[in-house]
Amino acid sequence: MTINVNNQIYSISENCSIEKLLEQLGIVTNGIAIAINNEIITKENWNQKVVREHDIVTIIQATQGG
Repeated sequence: MTINVNNQIYSISENCSIEKLLEQLGIVTNGIAIAINNEIITKENWNQKVVREHDIVTIIQATQGG
């Protein structure tokens, strides 16, 4: 199935959790926030929330600065 991650199209397996998606994309989970279709998903739910066909996933990386 296909999904949109930060405006890039990816093909992933069915029943893929956010946790598995991040692993497949090689994304380190420290300091990031995830939204699916503009709904924030808490880190505690990443292993349970399944990404669906045509979902829009936004991954936000926290940065330091001042």
